Amino acid sequence: MKWFGKNNWEEEDVEFAPKRRVDNKDSKQRPHVIGAFYSHRMSIVAEYDSLTEWAFYSLLELEINVARYYVQPVRIHIPYSDNNGNLKSWLHVPDVLVFRDGFVPHLYQIKHSPNDSSEKLKIINKACEVYANSRSWEYSVIYPKSLPKLVSRNIEFLAGFTKTRKWFDSYAPVVMSRLRLIGQTSIAELSQSFIPQYDPLLVLPVIYHLIAKGNLWININEPINEYSIVRIPTEKNLFLL
Repeated sequence: MKWFGKNNWEEEDVEFAPKRRVDNKDSKQRPHVIGAFYSHRMSIVAEYDSLTEWAFYSLLELEINVARYYVQPVRIHIPYSDNNGNLKSWLHVPDVLVFRDGFVPHLYQIKHSPNDSSEKLKIINKACEVYANSRSWEYSVIYPKSLPKLVSRNIEFLAGFTKTRKWFDSYAPVVMSRLRLIGQTSIAELSQSFIPQYDPLLVLPVIYHLIAKGNLWININEPINEYSIVRIPTEKNLFLL
């Protein structure tokens, strides 16, 4: 589905608004770190229950195919029988619903580790899968913390450059044009190539911003710094593959 061609998200913004507030009530075995961040993709303040959730939301902020995502988007009724055999239900709220261009919506449950397994979680996952199927969505359980530490650090670093600064719009086309001419080079050499026209210290954040937006290719599996090699992507692939 072509979500990038969708101009009005008002209906989804209402339907998939957060269904609960974050808290620490389930942190008996392992303390959670709750918080909030400003999503430049969604233009809202989004909350997270743990650093594991924050890691995945940071990745969504960088992924160029993501058109929209919603945290705590739906309530799912999970049936059970009480001690008297009466059929009842309790509510579960999955972590995030993602709209990727060219794909059906994808509902995710975010967990710290594959070892986070119990009969309750199996019941939750089955109910979420049934619910997703009923809406022709995909459903997955994911483990962002299983990413290599270096990749996670790179994601966290680039997430800080998703915001567009006031001078980026005038600098970005010039940077892209220069790199097309050069072919590929290090971030430091690219920024310094603008002396004396521009201050390299002003060009550097523009380059990192273009990387974060997927306009420039970089090797995410190596430490990202001023010596990293960048180039224009030869095909529309995510740099986070």
